[in-house]
Amino acid sequence: MIHASATADGLAAALRLAGFEGTIVELSWFGAVRPEVPLGEAFHSRRLKLQASQVGAVAPAQRARWTARRRMELVLRLLSDSALDPVITGESHFDELPAVMHKLATNPGGTLCHRILY
Repeated sequence: MIHASATADGLAAALRLAGFEGTIVELSWFGAVRPEVPLGEAFHSRRLKLQASQVGAVAPAQRARWTARRRMELVLRLLSDSALDPVITGESHFDELPAVMHKLATNPGGTLCHRILY
């Protein structure tokens, strides 16, 4: 299961919904926030795993093949693929970022992916 809401309630829901011996991959960045995580309840009895995800590095077994350059080339190729266009629900210029981030944080509406133009 993947959790990406960056909220304590969302992480609690992921822990509650995960199946026996399930793994929750945490994609959220909480920054300086210290979320309360319910590691009592069913966490131990259902043998759940909470796995951190960090995109700055890849698994040790794949690091030799997936250099930073190769990963960046793949990202740029994927970003230019028109198949992703349906998930882009808006775009703004970089200098508008503070206002855009405030709007997305307080009232995201139907935003899936908001593109920032540099």
